[in-house]
Amino acid sequence: MKDLFKLGIGKTEITKTGKGAVVGGVGALTYSIIDGMGLMPGALSSPDVIPYVVAGLAAGINFIRQFFTNHLS
Repeated sequence: MKDLFKLGIGKTEITKTGKGAVVGGVGALTYSIIDGMGLMPGALSSPDVIPYVVAGLAAGINFIRQFFTNHLS
């Protein structure tokens, strides 16, 4: 049974988890800055929509990060 499941907690997994946490945090920070400046539309500021807006911002930030990583290295 043990051979069927591999739980890897190695350097690669820790690095991926760390990058994901940083990208998510930057998405939340970006939302806070935009909202604090009063530039966030009211429809995107309701409590039930905020997690989706933050996730969208994080996905956009990750796309930009990947673009620069793949094209400028």
